[in-house]
Amino acid sequence: MADFHIGFDLGGTKMLAGVVGPDYQVLSKTKRKSQSQAGPEAVYEDIVATLKDALTQAGKTTKDIGAVGMSVPGILDRKKGTVVRTPNLGFYDFPLADRLKAEFGFPVVLENDVNAGTWGEFVAGAARGHEHILGVFPGTGIGGGLILNGRLYAGVGGNAGEIGHMILQVEGPLCGCGNRGCVEALASRTAMGKDAIGLIANGTLTGAYAENGADLKAISSKFFSQGLKEGNPHIIAIIDRAADLLGTHIGGCLNLLNPELVLIGGGLVEKLGDYYLKRVEKAMRASAWEFVAADAVVKAAILGDDAGLIGAADLACKAVEA
Repeated sequence: MADFHIGFDLGGTKMLAGVVGPDYQVLSKTKRKSQSQAGPEAVYEDIVATLKDALTQAGKTTKDIGAVGMSVPGILDRKKGTVVRTPNLGFYDFPLADRLKAEFGFPVVLENDVNAGTWGEFVAGAARGHEHILGVFPGTGIGGGLILNGRLYAGVGGNAGEIGHMILQVEGPLCGCGNRGCVEALASRTAMGKDAIGLIANGTLTGAYAENGADLKAISSKFFSQGLKEGNPHIIAIIDRAADLLGTHIGGCLNLLNPELVLIGGGLVEKLGDYYLKRVEKAMRASAWEFVAADAVVKAAILGDDAGLIGAADLACKAVEA
């Protein structure tokens, strides 16, 4: 079996590929913006180009690669190797694994993006040494991953862990998945951005905060970290509301799963740091049963982008060897 595998993290705003070697060493990393509005074929062509760049950067060829793990944000059919639906990328019943295998020749294994990120932290990051883990990754959307008894739990159809698409507010705002009131529609960075646009539109947020107007894509995690740093009360109120909603929801998940670790990663945690993490944890402990919350520790993910690459590559390796 080859010593090298590729991890690919396909996100709503960017895609990232890396060649992963022994001991989870990431040998190369290449990144592109995701052309989410350009249609699935444009996204696919960028995936191909990013994989080629990762191979070139690592000095490897397709013959050196044992398998590719593709972490994808959405609903997957692992047996068919198809992306059934991605709320933020426009894939519908897209035969991604077969097309990439035909293009490159190596096996391609599809995995949910947050499953991959949670697994990466489990084998090489902040979740090492824990056996029962709830991974929560708020960013463009909100994804979840479950590791139970030291094994990734995917459910009967392979799509378990979708914490972001549990409904918290009946008849709430429309989510990218088509439902209303999902946690993702209320507490993701996208939801926070929509709140900020409303404040820009009514003149509450002005100056540098309003320079991009109603361009949702321009409101990144950095936008909120700057507002937090400057003590802007309106932006802090948006952060607090989203953190409280997410923490409350995680508290309910604690009552269901009773994990020993809640692992929180993603762009919001990376940019907003302890302020956001502690706010989420406070709401979590307030809403979960006290004796269940007492069993859980909360940690921030530490691998950043590497978590998805390492996790996807390792899961692909294990799937091919099985």
